[in-house]
Amino acid sequence: MSIKGLLSSITAAALMTTAACASNQAADEAGADPRIGAKVDRICFGSTINGWKDIKGKDNVVLLERGVNEWYYTELSGACRSNTLRSALSIGIDSMPAGGCVSKGDVIIVKDTPGFTHRCFITGIYEWDDDAPAPEEETDDTM
Repeated sequence: MSIKGLLSSITAAALMTTAACASNQAADEAGADPRIGAKVDRICFGSTINGWKDIKGKDNVVLLERGVNEWYYTELSGACRSNTLRSALSIGIDSMPAGGCVSKGDVIIVKDTPGFTHRCFITGIYEWDDDAPAPEEETDDTM
């Protein structure tokens, strides 16, 4: 085997290892919260998003409701802070091709109270179980 071939093999192996580690890290983070379920490739809405809500203290994540109590944990990139999502006047989708489905790479458009528009790219979508217990650090023990 030539040096060039050996270097190509080593580079390919390093890239596959890096990708596997990144994938395992995302799975570990999603697995830390029992409410986060299986990864899905898209959410299709009837005509519009039925509802949305933020997760207390968690930026760049929004829960989207497809149907009655059918929630999806949607990871975002961009300026999609928890307080922006909490005070949003409306949330829309900008998907390619145009339609009622969103998937990784599509954009959620958030219009907040002062009238600013934020574009948030979808980086991951998971099923969400609202009835599962929240992790201990998110519980509020003040009574």
